[in-house]
Amino acid sequence: MIQQLNAYLQEFRTLANHQNNAYRWQYVYDGQQSTFRIQICGIIHGNEVGSLPALLDLMRSLESGEVEFPGVISIVLGNPEAAKLNQRFVEADLNRLFLDPQPKSKVDTHEAQRARTLMPILSKCDILLDLHQTMLASHQAFFICPRSEISIAWANSLNGTRAYIDSTPTTHPPTYQCSDDFIWHQDKPALTLELGEAGFHQPAKDVSKMVIANLLATATRLIEQGIEHDRSQTLASLNTIPNQLIEHRTVHREPYHTASHALRPNIINFQPVVKGELVNETGTPIMSIPEDGFILFPKYPRRDDSGQICEDLPKEIFRIIQPC
Repeated sequence: MIQQLNAYLQEFRTLANHQNNAYRWQYVYDGQQSTFRIQICGIIHGNEVGSLPALLDLMRSLESGEVEFPGVISIVLGNPEAAKLNQRFVEADLNRLFLDPQPKSKVDTHEAQRARTLMPILSKCDILLDLHQTMLASHQAFFICPRSEISIAWANSLNGTRAYIDSTPTTHPPTYQCSDDFIWHQDKPALTLELGEAGFHQPAKDVSKMVIANLLATATRLIEQGIEHDRSQTLASLNTIPNQLIEHRTVHREPYHTASHALRPNIINFQPVVKGELVNETGTPIMSIPEDGFILFPKYPRRDDSGQICEDLPKEIFRIIQPC
C-alpha cells in the first residue's frame, strides 16, 4: 500500500506544483465564471486514504478539460505525513484542532500547525466536503456532520448514501473542533462523508467519485440559475430533489469502563442490535445493548500478547444510533 500511496502523492504534487499555492498539498481549479467555491478535503486522518484515487481522477479530468466547472474547486490533503507512516496522525488528531485557541497541550504539534494552515483555506469555501473513512468496516457509507437545513439538502442531493448521522456540537465552548464544525460555525454547509473501512478499495473510490460528480453537477446548475450565493433560493432548488436521507441520532454512548472490557469479534459500523443483546467477548465484563438500533464506531484497541491494551484507552467502546 505504501508504494501505491507514494505514487498517488507524487502525482498530486505534480498536478499541483505549477500553481505555487502557499500550502503544498493544495490544488485549485478556477472556472472563472463564478466565485462559488467548493472545498474538498482528503486524508485529514493519515490512514484514511480511500478518497485519494477519486480526487486524482477529478484533478486529471479538470486539467485535461474533460470536466469543467464554472466556479472554484479547492482540494487539500490534510496529513500526508501521517499517511506515509500509515498512522491516523503524527502527534495529535488533526480533526480535533480546527479551532482558535487550540489546546495548550497540542499547540506545538505537527497537526495543530497544520490546522492553523488549513483554517484560512477552508474559510474561503461556500461548501465543504470532507472525505473520511472508519477504522472498521461499515454496512454502508454515511454522512456525519452538524445539522443545518442547508447541509441536509446538500447531502441529499449528492446521493452517495441514504444515511445521515447528526453530530451537531453542544453550545458549550469547544475543547476540540472538527473541520465540519469549523465551517458549520460560519453558517455554511459542511459535510463529512465516511466511505467505509480505512484504506484503498473500490467502494471508497466509487462513492467518492459519485458524490463529487453530483456536487459539481448540482453546483453548476445553481450557478447557471444565478442563485449560487442566495441561500434561500439555493435551499428551494435543492429541496425539489426528493428526500432519500434517513436521519439518525446518537441515543447511547457506552463508556470504556476498564481495560478488561472487550467487544465480541467482528462487530462493524451500522450493525443492527436489539435491546438486551450481549456484545462483550466471552470471559470479559458483561456489556448489554440498552436500546434497539445500530452500533457505530466499535472499538478494538491494540493488545499485546498478554492481552493488555497497548494504547490510550478510548473514551467510548461503542455508540448506539437510531433513525429519527
